Amino acid sequence: MINFRYHLVSLTAVFLALTVGLILGTAALNGPAMEALEATSQSLRDNNNALREEITALQDELEDDQSFASEIAPSYLAEKLTGQNVLVVALPGVETDVAESVEEMLGHADATSAGRITLLDDYFDPANNDELANLVDGVTPDTIEAPVTYNGAEAMSSILAAVTTSSFEGDPVEITAGDITTATTGLEEFGMLAVEDEPTGAATGVIVIGSSAATDSDAEARNAAIVTLANAFAVDAPTVYATTSSAGDGNPLATLRSEENEATISTIDNASTQGQIAALVSLTDLISDGTVHHLGTGEGAEGLLPDAA
Repeated sequence: MINFRYHLVSLTAVFLALTVGLILGTAALNGPAMEALEATSQSLRDNNNALREEITALQDELEDDQSFASEIAPSYLAEKLTGQNVLVVALPGVETDVAESVEEMLGHADATSAGRITLLDDYFDPANNDELANLVDGVTPDTIEAPVTYNGAEAMSSILAAVTTSSFEGDPVEITAGDITTATTGLEEFGMLAVEDEPTGAATGVIVIGSSAATDSDAEARNAAIVTLANAFAVDAPTVYATTSSAGDGNPLATLRSEENEATISTIDNASTQGQIAALVSLTDLISDGTVHHLGTGEGAEGLLPDAA
């Protein structure tokens, strides 16, 4: 007769068998499993060490490249931009020392600073489109007719380009110091812009310094807004878009280099190093005869410098 005691004995026997099996299995596999685990761990350690060495080597190479650029810049750039007023526009992700280094290069080229501004993340956030569109109405100079568009970033970029270059849609316009302050202060109050060096309103050339492509959920809109900004400046003054990284899907650099981009603009893809020199030489050619260059080491680049293209 099968009763509770029978079931209890049967279950005990089953669990005892499982326990013995686990003990025997662990004992049998412990050696090979531990050896395999140790081998995998050692492989990972070796890979990490190799990657650290590669990073160190790349950092050393970057420092060497920057040192080389700094050494040759004074003689190579001498007097190339004499009489020109150049505005520097830094975008989100650009390190301060890169923007400052570009300004230093401008000094070697005998250019005069037309100011330096930094546009912040919120400027390119599509969630702030209406806020930017409303701001345009309040900061547009009397000598300019506010752009008719629902795209806040597009409209504001046109006004920002106008007040820093004294040109609107390619035609000269009268801009006062008050017009510049009104536009920059309006953006500052919304946390969209930082003024590093007050714009003079007399820029005859512009260098926009970009970084890697946006990668968040609004990446497409953010990257498109950067293209719009660069093109807005290019309409009003010779403009170079110099990025510190050409990586990432949808990088504005690729769009600006494409044949579909209508604005005349030169591009640089290695603005952290020698590309700073290339940016100034490209701006020189744009100002002198309208020649467009796409320089650097990335896809679509003609060479490191115009002379080597």
